Amino acid sequence: MAVTPKKISVQSEVQDGKLTKNRELVVDAINTYEGKKVTVTIERFYKKRSNKQNNYYWGVIVEHWMRIIREYWGEIWEIDEVHEFLKGNLNYDVLVDDSTGELATNPQTNEVIRKPKSTTKNTTFTQEEYHEAARQLAWEMFQYTIPLPNEDLDESIDDSIN
Repeated sequence: MAVTPKKISVQSEVQDGKLTKNRELVVDAINTYEGKKVTVTIERFYKKRSNKQNNYYWGVIVEHWMRIIREYWGEIWEIDEVHEFLKGNLNYDVLVDDSTGELATNPQTNEVIRKPKSTTKNTTFTQEEYHEAARQLAWEMFQYTIPLPNEDLDESIDDSIN
């Protein structure tokens, strides 16, 4: 028995009110759900995160968070640990129990179960939202300012520490 996927995404383009790319894939996707109720969502396509955004994230945001953790918590974390920390707190899906529609919780801690999402799938827009969330978290937790991409990094590092 074939398993019906929860979601199928097909990229296309609209010209004169009609889909112009991957029309056959759209028809196949529709046929996959034959006899079932579905929700149709159309959303604008955004480019994947840029190399500049990626460089800013790893070279500025993650580096500043490594400094924050060292200075405020007295711990030295590796770059991947900082990345996982940020993803786990800022870039995640909340799991839902399909049978009840309620948020899935850990039975031992009673906390909502969160599944970190890969940042490699972020669009340029969602990556900027993620950057802003990482800067906001640094400010809310430590009153630490992580510089924006166009700021002078040397000055902002000194300002954040002092």
